[in-house]
Amino acid sequence: MKDSALKNYLERIAISEGVSGDLETLKKLTQGHPKHITFENIDSFTGIVPAIDTADIFHKLVTEKRGGYCYEQNSLFKEVLQTLGFNMKMHLARVLWSSKDGSETARTHMLLTTDIGGEKYLVDVGFGSMTLTAPVLFHSEQETPNGLFRLISLDDNFYRLDVFKNEWLPIYKFTLEEVQLSDLDMANWYVATGPSSMFNKFLMITRVDEHARYALFNKEFNIRDNEGGKKSSEITSEEELELILTNYFKLNIPSPLLTALYTKLDAAQNSFQVTQ
Repeated sequence: MKDSALKNYLERIAISEGVSGDLETLKKLTQGHPKHITFENIDSFTGIVPAIDTADIFHKLVTEKRGGYCYEQNSLFKEVLQTLGFNMKMHLARVLWSSKDGSETARTHMLLTTDIGGEKYLVDVGFGSMTLTAPVLFHSEQETPNGLFRLISLDDNFYRLDVFKNEWLPIYKFTLEEVQLSDLDMANWYVATGPSSMFNKFLMITRVDEHARYALFNKEFNIRDNEGGKKSSEITSEEELELILTNYFKLNIPSPLLTALYTKLDAAQNSFQVTQ
């Protein structure tokens, strides 16, 4: 990544102070990125397969000030961190979050790991309603700005990320096998177009800041603050959708795409349930 692109990215996430390849910088970026770059699947929901090459992701998430899902979010974050000197590795995880029967899924979620000072950290700015706002140390429980998480090792060479919400709930499991761009191309195509993928059936938009997590699932809009309080409302018009996207998710969606989005949303099933 060129210095000019890094500068534009840092402006996008409202960081103007010096950054370097240390843990404090990683913490700062991991909190700032999901605060300013929203997780959203508007493209796949409206029938567009998101491009995941570096230039297209940068143009969409930084220049156009859109959001994206895990392949876009974590690919951009990887490029930024590598530019700063971090050694980043890509992995794919089996998502366990919101699984009614605890069954495992295909490896479709992209995440990152890095080593700092002899310690290994999980880095993930692209998991929707449970996006991390801090790097998580392996084999530990860790309080983050938005919840208590733990990363534990399992017997089958997998690691599992959990979050505490009155009890420990599993989010996903993964191995340290590295993946290549070709693996991401295949996973991205399936997630965007697969007949059993939720990403082309349901609208999912989330953002997190130091106060709360904001989530739009189809027409249900929720704000859950860090103390556990929750406010919910139902979107009933295209105008209301635009206000929610602008005011809470920092998204300025062009009129043709907004109309296509609400048309699809109005016809979508309303039975989507997700743990929040």
